Parts: sequence; structure tokens; C-alpha cells
Amino acid sequence: MISEGTACTVKLALHTFSYEQHFLRKPGFNAHRFLARASDRAMAGVHISLNGYQFRCAGGTDPERLEEIGADARERGFFVECDTSGTDPDHLAQLAKAARQLGADRLRTYTRHTGSPDLIRDATVADLKAAAPRIADEGICLLLENHEDFTGQEVCDILNSVAHPAVAALYDFGNSMNVAEEPMDAAKAMARHIRSVHLKDHVVITSDDGASMIAGVPNGAGTIAIADILEFLIDEAGLERVCIESGYGYCSTVTRNQKQFEAASRTSQTFKPSSAPFDRTAVLLDADALYRHDPDALFDLEEAAVARGAAHTRQILEKLGFQPHRNGRGGVYHRDRHELALARRHG
Repeated sequence: MISEGTACTVKLALHTFSYEQHFLRKPGFNAHRFLARASDRAMAGVHISLNGYQFRCAGGTDPERLEEIGADARERGFFVECDTSGTDPDHLAQLAKAARQLGADRLRTYTRHTGSPDLIRDATVADLKAAAPRIADEGICLLLENHEDFTGQEVCDILNSVAHPAVAALYDFGNSMNVAEEPMDAAKAMARHIRSVHLKDHVVITSDDGASMIAGVPNGAGTIAIADILEFLIDEAGLERVCIESGYGYCSTVTRNQKQFEAASRTSQTFKPSSAPFDRTAVLLDADALYRHDPDALFDLEEAAVARGAAHTRQILEKLGFQPHRNGRGGVYHRDRHELALARRHG
């Protein structure tokens, strides 16, 4: 915990998932194009997904390719974080090496075990205990994410059991909704373990058949109390990196605690459902159909969602007393006591 009003610095990063449709469908869009977009948006860092075939957004597993992407990121002055999924120790050791080749210092993962919550927890703990020394040997900090499977307290319990300095947490602003948990509750439970975040926004929607889904929307367009959570994490958890992950166009379902989710939809602003018709600039449910009909419109909408979300994040930081300190463009934000006092008087 840091003292209220203490000077601090926050660095903004951009996640490759923010350009998911570009990576999947736009010819020629690759890691280097993404780095250029992040540079154009004055970011201080990037989060590159290596999750899946051919290391996903890296577009290949060859060490020379990874080092080339890493060199591009270094030339742009970026810090780098990476992600994968699964907790198999051999897999994590391989991905830690790949992350290091990219110049990253942190690797996010989440469990892929199945079964009861207790069995999933125990298997995850066992894997992370075995993987931790090998991750540390690569100079990487492994971050376990609350990824639509664990509550914040369950993540905290897992990390307390692993008890290794190379294993910490990544907090996702939206994923706790999939287990019917208020995002702020998850943040408070995970706070002392959090080293990085994925800042995103969600809204609960009701489909034509009455089913509920959780839809990703541009940051600031949903129901998550982003400003309150970000202020808490900066002031109480000492958060220094904020990775903007636009989830526009992504939909998911509730994975656990269905009864609690139904109750929350009646009592919580976070879970209050919205019904059609939806503003396509906020809620996109037909990416495949739109791509077939008008691919350029799909890419433009995704780009606009990224811009909207980044602007929203910068506005929050400025209201919290932060000012941009990277050539005035906003990749690195700094707050001292004087700026905080001004923000409180005029906020």
C-alpha cells in the first residue's frame, strides 16, 4: 500500500487483443503493424499474446522472429509483457523463454484445468509450484489472471499457496463478471499480488431468446466502475502499469455461480442487463457477418473502439491528478503532491 498523495508514475500499454479483428482478418497486419499502432497512440508498452498456434500475435515461434519483434519494441521504447494459457510446467518454461526473447519481463497465464473448483485450484497450485523456479531462471514474473474461472479470493489463495516471488497476479477488470463477482471485490481480494492489469469494460446483454451474455465494449461504454477500480489499484496496490485491452466484439457466458449472477442482474448496476437494439459502435455481435458484408467497416469500428478506450483511460488518470510525461503525448503519466492537490480542488 502506498500513502495517499504520494508521487507515483503510471505507464500505459496496449494489448494485441484490442486489434483482434485486424490480426485475424486484415491482410498484412502483424506484430510490427501493431507496434506501429501502439506507437501512434503514444503508449509506453505493449502486451503481446503468444496464446495458441504459432504464438498467435507473434506469428511464428522462430527465435529470430521473436528477437526481431523484440528489437522493434525496444527501438520504440516499449516495455513488453506477454501472455499464454495453461499451467503445465513444461509449457510455461517454453513460453517464459519466448517472452524473454521478445524482451518481456512478465508472462500472463490462466488455468485450463477442468473439474470442480477445488480440483482446479489444487491442480493449478501444483503446476505453479513446479513451474516457478524454471520461470524465475528466465528472469520472468509469471502472472496468474482471474480469467473467467476463479474469483479474486481464489486467485489470492492460490498465490498464497504457491508462495514464490516469481509468481504474482494480473487483474482483469471484466473477467470476474463471469463468476458473478463485482470487479471491485476481485480487485480488493487480489490487491497485494497484482503486478499488472488488463483494463477493459463489459456490459451484460440479453439476447432475443432471453439468454444473458457478457459483451466487451469500448472502455467507458460499459458498466464497470473503471475509474474507482483504477484509483484503488494505484493508491492502495501501487499499480504502475496499465494495459488497455479493448474487448470490443467479444462475448462470453457466465461460467460459475449462475444463481448469484441472476440475483446480481436485479440488484447491481454492474450486472444490469441491456436489451437490443444495440449501438454497433459499442456492442458488436456480428463480426463475422460484418466482415463478409463490409470488412473495412469492421476494421474502422475496432480502431474507433481502441481510440475511445484509450482516451477514456487518459481522462481518468488526469482526473486523478496525473499528467503525461512522455514528450507530452501520454505514454507515461506522473503525479506529484501538487498535481494531486489541484485535481482534488478542481475535480
